[in-house]
Amino acid sequence: MAGGADPKGHAAAKQDVPATRLFKVLNPELFMRPNRLVMYGGVAAMAGIVLWLGSAELQNRQEARAAGSPADAAGASAQAPTYQEKMAALKRRSA
Repeated sequence: MAGGADPKGHAAAKQDVPATRLFKVLNPELFMRPNRLVMYGGVAAMAGIVLWLGSAELQNRQEARAAGSPADAAGASAQAPTYQEKMAALKRRSA
């Protein structure tokens, strides 16, 4: 166990492994200590983005529901059939 290796023969620590400057620049998380403020900021930013996208989706659905009001029901029936409806019609014709 001397020499910094564990019993299975793996390398001791990532500090002992030589790394180029480019590798360190591209992978700084491997060489920095965790910073809780940065971590909490990242979690808050990701949560904000998810909430923002969710609210935009909710608003989009509400606008689509408002556009599909009963006054517009005649236009809804004139829509092109879906792939599933086309396949069902083809199946009925061939049987």
